[in-house]
Amino acid sequence: MEADAPLDIPVVTTERLRLEPLAVAHSAGIYALWSDPAVCQYSGTVTDYDRNIIPMPAESRAESDRIIDFWIRAAADGWGFRWAVLIEDGRAFAGTVGFNSLGTPSEIAYHLLPTSWGQGVMSEASAAAIAWRRTRGPAAIEAFIEPDNTPSITIAERLGLAATDEISEGARRYLLPA
Repeated sequence: MEADAPLDIPVVTTERLRLEPLAVAHSAGIYALWSDPAVCQYSGTVTDYDRNIIPMPAESRAESDRIIDFWIRAAADGWGFRWAVLIEDGRAFAGTVGFNSLGTPSEIAYHLLPTSWGQGVMSEASAAAIAWRRTRGPAAIEAFIEPDNTPSITIAERLGLAATDEISEGARRYLLPA
């Protein structure tokens, strides 16, 4: 899939979740997510669209809003995006899921507030994201996960991604064939 047109990102629903294209309306949730040291522990370097480093954990909504801007612009450029993961009852913000790239393979990434850890939220959201990606044509799905990030590894394996021997910037590549 080539990045030649803006992405038309749908709202996706599951039994418990609503995935909405990330927008400025999610600013408070994004700040809660990216100001949490536990979330940032394995996130690697975070940059804005102009490749300026955003300090993590974020110290202000202005900093975390640069992440929203990044993904809005990536979607407009057609190569990546994030959904806000909302828990249907009350639409509480729980985290984000989306794609760092939409080629083949497509790189999935996910981040979840600690208040939602251990509840299957991210497995459900990520499965919905992969299903959406595959409606756009066959593609392998990959994720890059730090070796000590066992909760993310568990999610990846639950989704069918398997560890490979490839390491990139300290993170192991996990792959789900097309």
